[in-house]
Amino acid sequence: MADNRFCGIRFNLNKPEHRRAWEYLQTMDRKEYKSYSNIFITALNEYIDRSKQDRSTEMLAEQIADAVCRRIGNVDFNKLLKQNSDTVGWIYVNNTNVNYPIVQTVDNSFYLNHDFNKKSNVAGWIYLDYRADFVNFKKNTVIYGHGRTDKVMFGSLENTLEKSWYTNKNNQYIKISTLNKDTLWQIVSIYVIKQEAYYLKTNFESDADYKTWIDKMISRSKYNFGVKPTTKNKFLTLSTCKDFKGNRIVVQAILVSSQNR
Repeated sequence: MADNRFCGIRFNLNKPEHRRAWEYLQTMDRKEYKSYSNIFITALNEYIDRSKQDRSTEMLAEQIADAVCRRIGNVDFNKLLKQNSDTVGWIYVNNTNVNYPIVQTVDNSFYLNHDFNKKSNVAGWIYLDYRADFVNFKKNTVIYGHGRTDKVMFGSLENTLEKSWYTNKNNQYIKISTLNKDTLWQIVSIYVIKQEAYYLKTNFESDADYKTWIDKMISRSKYNFGVKPTTKNKFLTLSTCKDFKGNRIVVQAILVSSQNR
């Protein structure tokens, strides 16, 4: 005999948190789940599983921070490489929670759902595009991370969309240490855009092709940073999800300093 329980749920779409939950439910395939009850049960169980993994992600980040100095110039990559041989760098973005080791592997899929210890985790990790080269930077170096609501990984890049954040001069630089260099990148563009491949472009046919791309990236910015990059500049692109509608937060910067470690 079925042991059924009834629980009615009302969504007030005037409240952002209610609307967000409702919109998430709409992304789930009703044909697959057959009823709203099954959709809600699945979504709730996904949340429970994520919550358990979220805490493990926070603990992992704390352990890593304890193992190395949080000051970007003093990262002990020997310790990190022993923990994960895919380690290629460390990234720090001021007034966000972005203060993590960067990994890189042979594709852009593995670290979508694996953490720094290579264990399955929906939070994933911060990873460098498999085509990128941290020894000799290409024209556009792309780094990815999930845009999580708990603000881990690249979730706190949401901060960069606030006027109080991007007008603060102290926030307009991104620090990245690679295995052999300490680098500084000046932010030149911040924007939200529907999912696309153009801003992720890494190879350019000519300087004219690159200039067209640069001009497009700068024109998208929600704020004029007063910097006019040229084809001689190297770009850094941080990419993360903003919502369940396919929007992306993009932060782009140019290399302004590189010193051997």
